[in-house]
Amino acid sequence: MRTGTSFARDWQLIKVARSLREHDVTGSLLRRLLKDAPPGLTERVAAIAERLGEEDGTALLSRAEERFDPPTLMEGLLLTWGVPSESTETAEGGVLLTIDCTAAAVRDTFADARVAGPYLAGYARALQPDAVFERGGHGRVTIRFPPRER
Repeated sequence: MRTGTSFARDWQLIKVARSLREHDVTGSLLRRLLKDAPPGLTERVAAIAERLGEEDGTALLSRAEERFDPPTLMEGLLLTWGVPSESTETAEGGVLLTIDCTAAAVRDTFADARVAGPYLAGYARALQPDAVFERGGHGRVTIRFPPRER
């Protein structure tokens, strides 16, 4: 705070700073672009989101310890974002990670569900190249992490 200003003004600035949330123009912009977007634009944005997911997943993998397995990394990422997921082991030893893309946390993390799916798919494939992303009914998606050879 500047010297020579009044306490009342400084207090008011502090109250404003505490009451304002993070300002994200890109989320609003993306929602408006996708709202009435022609199909070609929607696919282009989804492809970009998938590439961003791959880049972010590769960056996380480069910083992770070797003993962390991809499903655990993915689940940890979702937990830090507050995105609920269900993790189940398959009979073959793989892991299914199911995410409800209609959840409020997903809407808070991603500007649009059409961005969330491709981003998460790219992220999962960066963590484990043979991971499979499947869309289910009612806004649910599943990431299938096959068992890894040791």
